[in-house]
Amino acid sequence: MTGGAAARCAPGAARRPGAALAALSLSALALGLSPAASAQPLRDNQYAIDLFQGPILAPLRVTGIAGAYAAYAEGIAGMVANAAAPALREPFSTNWLEGDIAASISIPIELFENNDFDNSGDVDLDYSNFVYVTLGGQLQAGDFGLGVNAELQRYSVTPAADAGAPAPRAKTSVVIGKYHFLGGVRLLGDALALGAGARAVTLSVDADQTNLTKSGIAPEIGLIVRPDWASYRLGATLRLPVNGGRLLGEGMTVDEAGVKRGGGLILPNEVVLPWELEVGLAVQVGPRPLNPAWLDPREQERELRARIARRQAAREERRRRELGGIDDPDERAARERAFAAERTRERAADARELAAGPAVLKRERRARYWNWPREHLLITAELLVTGAVANGVSLARFLAQNERESDAGSAVGSSGAHVSFSPRFGIETEPLPGLVHTRFGSYYEPNRFGRVGRQHFTFGADLRVLSTTLWGVIPETAFTLQASMDFAPRYDSVSAGIGVWH
Repeated sequence: MTGGAAARCAPGAARRPGAALAALSLSALALGLSPAASAQPLRDNQYAIDLFQGPILAPLRVTGIAGAYAAYAEGIAGMVANAAAPALREPFSTNWLEGDIAASISIPIELFENNDFDNSGDVDLDYSNFVYVTLGGQLQAGDFGLGVNAELQRYSVTPAADAGAPAPRAKTSVVIGKYHFLGGVRLLGDALALGAGARAVTLSVDADQTNLTKSGIAPEIGLIVRPDWASYRLGATLRLPVNGGRLLGEGMTVDEAGVKRGGGLILPNEVVLPWELEVGLAVQVGPRPLNPAWLDPREQERELRARIARRQAAREERRRRELGGIDDPDERAARERAFAAERTRERAADARELAAGPAVLKRERRARYWNWPREHLLITAELLVTGAVANGVSLARFLAQNERESDAGSAVGSSGAHVSFSPRFGIETEPLPGLVHTRFGSYYEPNRFGRVGRQHFTFGADLRVLSTTLWGVIPETAFTLQASMDFAPRYDSVSAGIGVWH
């Protein structure tokens, strides 16, 4: 929401199944990649938590088109998909200096008791207390933009109670924080946007009188190619791996063998957010433009001043020529007095035009956007490549150390032993122009445990409900009811929210 705050309250959390692209995974195994079964159980701290996230957790629009957002990358939501997003001016942007904030919260709605969030194949841990929160801000000034976005995933894992046990065992609460600090610039008009910054991660564990946090930070870069008035965009971003090794907090113990523990869990040597390469294409069909040239307000105002100056110079030149053709001194003097009065009236009119110019030009820019046709079909596709993690263990398997007979599942090297590939595809359109916006998508979630992944299908919709100025506090704004869904084997997510219609 430009120049304001957008809040989404989204029920839902988790995603992605499928058996598509089985040949890809099987061929990877055939090349000699080590399956999870050959890994060793946890015995010491010489392992890393693989913070690979299979199901998409993102703003509703990104989820609705299956995460295929790297080439489109508009708004604060774009920062999770492309580091160049802060430099990208949206079509409805009308000010030289603009700010934007957005926030959302996702709370679980358990429809089918599908709790296999990490796609391990086992529905054995309770993720019913899962909460996903995102908060972002963006500031754009002319060709430059800055943005900050934070994603927080908090959930409590409840181990299954033993048969005959008087009560379930204590929960372990985990908060994963992912942060983007980005800056970008527009070049060649709007044709190229470049961005760079840092991606940070924190992992906090709160269990059995233990409160420990690991953190790390690493660079990321991105670009977006969007030639003016073309019907396509290309986008790519590279995020280097984030290794969080520094340990803060209290409650850690060290046993006689030198093994560090917290809340009964053998702690990792580091937590790793793997490197990622995200490459995408967006194509739009229909009369609505995908890449309209952005009108710089300051450039327009400079042109207005230059036009008035040229008009004044032309008038003075006309007067000079006219006076030069008058030989009679008295007649020339009378004509000069008439010109002086005329000049006073013209300058007053020019001053009024200059004073009203910025507001008039802004109305024209707004009208330009709202007068474009609404009909369009946006098609997006991308490939997300995620790097391997040495001696990796999934977060769920790390937490499952307190589960009986779970050692094999917590084996070192069981997660992220090889590079993962996630193809994604999305479609967006307005079946009822100006009233309903719909999305559909599908993505493949690779399995980090050396098995075949699962296919996800996503859906989303916006319904325009009302326009208001909130009693004059904000410019007239149209609000929408939003929803998104993500379904896959052993996983489902349903989210709802409130947004702004553009």
